[in-house]
Amino acid sequence: MTRRVARRRAGADRRLAATFRRNAAGFLQGAEAALPRHPEMTRYFLAIAIELALKAYLLDRGISDDWNRVYLRHDLVKALRFARRAGFDGASAGVAELAALVGPYYQVHGISRMTPDEIASVSWHQACTTVRQLIAAVAETVGLAPSGQENVT
Repeated sequence: MTRRVARRRAGADRRLAATFRRNAAGFLQGAEAALPRHPEMTRYFLAIAIELALKAYLLDRGISDDWNRVYLRHDLVKALRFARRAGFDGASAGVAELAALVGPYYQVHGISRMTPDEIASVSWHQACTTVRQLIAAVAETVGLAPSGQENVT
C-alpha cells in the first residue's frame, strides 16, 4: 500500500522543517525526563513538541514560518487540522485528543490552570508515546532520518 502525500509547494523550507522536528524531539525528551518530578513541565513540553512537529510538516509542504506564526500561533487543534489538510495522515486519534485537552491552556500560557480531573484523565506516559509516534510520522513523511537529517535518495 502506498501512501499518497501532498506535493511540496514551491518554497518548502526543508532545513527549517528539520530544525523544528529536532526541537520537537528535544522537547519530548524533556517531557519524559520531567514526568516523575515535574508533571506540569511534562504537559507544557508535550504541547510544544506537538506544535513543533506539526509546523515541521507544514514547513516541508511550503507553508511559511511567518504564516504559521501569524495564523496558527499556538493553536494545536488548528495546526493539526491544517497539517491534515496539507496531506498529513500520520497523527493518531491520541494526538487529536491530547491537542484538544492541552491546546486551550497552552494557547494562553495556562497549562498550570488545567483542572485535576483533566490532568487525571490522561496517562502522561502514554501521551509521551503518542507524541513520540507523531514526531516519527512527521520525520517519515517529510523524508527525514531519525537524526533529523534529510534522507538522500
